[in-house]
Amino acid sequence: MKVLSIISLLVVAALPALAQEEPPLPPLEEETIAEDTSLKALGLVQTYMDTVQSLEADFIQYAPDGGVAKGKLSLARPGRVRFDYEDDIPFLVVADGKTLNFIDYEIGQVTRWPVGDTPLRALLGGSTDLASIGANIEVAPFDNPELVALHAVDVERPELGHITVYFQQQPYVDQKLRLLRWDVTDAQGQITSVELLDSKINVELAEKLWEFDDPRGLARRRRPR
Repeated sequence: MKVLSIISLLVVAALPALAQEEPPLPPLEEETIAEDTSLKALGLVQTYMDTVQSLEADFIQYAPDGGVAKGKLSLARPGRVRFDYEDDIPFLVVADGKTLNFIDYEIGQVTRWPVGDTPLRALLGGSTDLASIGANIEVAPFDNPELVALHAVDVERPELGHITVYFQQQPYVDQKLRLLRWDVTDAQGQITSVELLDSKINVELAEKLWEFDDPRGLARRRRPR
């Protein structure tokens, strides 16, 4: 994304008369337009984070090794998400507001991380303070004027990986952005992508979605079907 500056404006005001004989500086119209567009996109993302408190969608997940998986996504901010996989895939991913759990029913294992220690916090946070997640906004990635990208990384812990979230602009409806997909890059540079289909926002989601059957036989919890 183009870096914007007003330094040239200040320099022109301070030049002596002789310097005015030099060729004129190029107009700043393009920079002004880019700045306005970036600020508008930032406002749209902040509004999305404020107004979209829950989401339900089908998803397609693309793994670094080329594997593809499908399923159902449920998301409620702050901090709750569930990935239910199809085709008898024995995995489940659930975050209950504090902890992200990866459950492998095939080997009976649960791996846990604090939600705040994962790139998904950029999607699951309850705050619009984008600076706190090391975020910046890109307008028209891939030269597509309909897209806005949110890049986020923990600058103090870059080893946790980073996330890029893609939104599609919808200027003619009340909700000006639609969440399309996100790419998570891990510390080894491997990218996992999740694409959303048929998403519905601000739907009522049952609390039991953030629970699961513990395959280790401890603290058994009900896993909804």
